[in-house]
Amino acid sequence: MGNTPYARSQLASVTARGGAWLVDMVASLAAAAVVSLAVGAVSGGLADLAFLLVAVGWYVVSEAVWGHTPGKWVVGIEVVDTDGEEISASAAVVRNVTKILGGASLLLILAGVVFIADDLDNQRLGDRFADTLVVRV
Repeated sequence: MGNTPYARSQLASVTARGGAWLVDMVASLAAAAVVSLAVGAVSGGLADLAFLLVAVGWYVVSEAVWGHTPGKWVVGIEVVDTDGEEISASAAVVRNVTKILGGASLLLILAGVVFIADDLDNQRLGDRFADTLVVRV
């Protein structure tokens, strides 16, 4: 086990994280599409930007404010720092920027799963950069 205040049994599994990702992906894309359509009705040039801001903000804002996304809440997991404390806004940004980069292809998504499965603290690359853990609540 790594140097964290959590036992391995308290860390979120790849399956739980995948379920949360699926819920969040569907919900965030739906919300981003609605906002994008509304903004596009007023200014077509800003529709793509609105879509991106909502899709990314879904993860960053909810993790920075509540420690979990709606999908993580549904499956009963949350993000904490490696000391077990609430994550900072900057940690939420760091872990989610890497998620955006890592979600660009199926190969990179699979690489993220391998990182989680291969790490003693179930951390993907973004968690390692941000010093965060995803744990069961």
